Amino acid sequence: MEKYQALVSFILKNVGGKENVLSVTHCMTRLRFTLKDDSLVQKEEVVKSPEVMSAQFASGRFQVVVGTHVADIFQVVQEQLNGKSVEAEEEKKGLVSTLIDTITKVITPVLGILTASGLLQGILALLTATHVLSIDDGAYIILHAMGQAVFYFLPVTLGYTSAKAFKMNPFVGMMLGATLLIPELMTGLVSGDALYTLFSGTLFQTPVYNTFFGIPILFPATGYQYTVIPIIFIVYVGSKIEKWLKKVVPAVLAHNVNSFLTILITVPLAILIVGPITNVLSSLISAGVTGLYTISPVITSLVVALLYQPLVIFGLHWPISAIGITNLAQSGMDYIFPMSFTANFAQTAVVLAVFLRTRSKDQKALAVPAMVSGLFCIIEPAIYGFSLPVKKRFAFSMIGGAVGSLILAFSATKMYAMSFGILGFAAFINPKTGSMNGLILAIIATIATFAVTFILTYMTFKKSDDVVQPEEKELVKAEILVSPLEGQIKPIETAADPSFASKALGSGFVVIPEKGDVVSPVNGTIETVFPSGHAIGIISDTGIEVLIHIGIDTVELDGAGFTPLVEKGQSVVQGEKILEVDLEKITKAGYSIESFVTVTNSDQFLDVLCQQDGSIKFNDKILTVIPFNNQTELNNLAEVQ
Repeated sequence: MEKYQALVSFILKNVGGKENVLSVTHCMTRLRFTLKDDSLVQKEEVVKSPEVMSAQFASGRFQVVVGTHVADIFQVVQEQLNGKSVEAEEEKKGLVSTLIDTITKVITPVLGILTASGLLQGILALLTATHVLSIDDGAYIILHAMGQAVFYFLPVTLGYTSAKAFKMNPFVGMMLGATLLIPELMTGLVSGDALYTLFSGTLFQTPVYNTFFGIPILFPATGYQYTVIPIIFIVYVGSKIEKWLKKVVPAVLAHNVNSFLTILITVPLAILIVGPITNVLSSLISAGVTGLYTISPVITSLVVALLYQPLVIFGLHWPISAIGITNLAQSGMDYIFPMSFTANFAQTAVVLAVFLRTRSKDQKALAVPAMVSGLFCIIEPAIYGFSLPVKKRFAFSMIGGAVGSLILAFSATKMYAMSFGILGFAAFINPKTGSMNGLILAIIATIATFAVTFILTYMTFKKSDDVVQPEEKELVKAEILVSPLEGQIKPIETAADPSFASKALGSGFVVIPEKGDVVSPVNGTIETVFPSGHAIGIISDTGIEVLIHIGIDTVELDGAGFTPLVEKGQSVVQGEKILEVDLEKITKAGYSIESFVTVTNSDQFLDVLCQQDGSIKFNDKILTVIPFNNQTELNNLAEVQ
């Protein structure tokens, strides 16, 4: 990266220096700077560099076009900023939305290995069920280790992704996760004779086996393997400590001591505080489920079914499993596991519905392994990749799971082993009597769960629900837009609306429509449909942002006279009808039908050329958008219309 050092230094100097940079990102060809003071930018100096193709302000950021090797240059920018840049302030969100978004951001990077683990465990279950392998075989032991590794070491992996999410040193995050898994914690903190018992005789009774400088250590009896939420909270606390240390530790010492101090402070806080809090939550859940079941098994089934999937997200479903394991050990049958048995089939139904409706190749590629994993009760890929990012889908999976759970509760169906997914049906067969009634009811409940969740997800799917966003594209050659209206056109400077006349909303043209139909001028995606229907925004497949605005002040009509035929997120093709307008109704209401078509991101292109006067028909060529560094194409354009 040495060859880019001088270029990056030159750019940073002319954007006001390193101290003026709040954040920097990049797309396919350009660096995007968010700055403290835009007036410090020396744009004319920046473009003097032969390695800079163009530079301009757009969307509140200073953009420097450097070409397709932008990723390498971006890396050098980050190195030279040396961690001094911070992210621009994000839009404020509610607590629940923030928590869900954070968890999704942390989990999404590990979906691939979670899916791989699910497939490995599914294969192992099949080999075991068909007696190809036994649990004593070396092949079984190796395959089992491969399938369990990602879950056992999940705190380490999530320590890394959490640190990235909270803008902390990711290797410190990994260390925090790894520390929780050191075997000597289990042998030293939860074994041997207890020193004393805290909260004796209460729900929160906890034996203390060791102390930290006299402070009792309430370490979880099962450790932190397989957990999700504790490490996220621990890294969050660690990120705050690291940020504080950066302010108080002299720069000359920071490199050597900040990581050490962050770990030294965070780990004791994690073990002394996060662990006990997790235990309290677990105890409350266990007591609540057991107490509720004594009152009403049906109500308990409904509550557990609705809460089970959210509890999986927070890593708090294990207390429910513990109740089921205890029941199986004591009586050979259990009522708890049937309440959550259909949950994974609900999540699988969500993925199938999305797979059939989505146009996103990324979503389709992720869907198949997520469904296979879901059938073997590994639902994390489905939750974090498909249902949780679109909250209504997660609600549908909860509803579907509750339907199946109620069927099993009303029929008092029991399970005789701890087994889930497609292989779990065998657990409903009574081993003493050989009765298949429980198996039949489990199949019926699963079909009902799958059907309800699938139908709700499939019927309510919208294109804007796609989780994987399209990659930002760059216009690389001149593109011609067709007219969305039929009528008489005039230069945009003659617009009666000053905002359009000043080109504050981009270059384009004015049209006096003669027909009420409006068609799409580009192949692209509907970005905005105003509630009043008077304006529609479209982003072309190459990144051209087009605004079609019908009439002046027609927003005051509250939709009267406008019938949108598309919705946000919908894909459209050039010439497709997107809006119907009752021109006579608008005129009778006393409003001007003078309309406007503009390229709202005109400043991102070299020029937007337009036929200035005359009549125009649907699909006539009307606008030519010229990208930067493409001036030679002007000589090759025989016509603009």
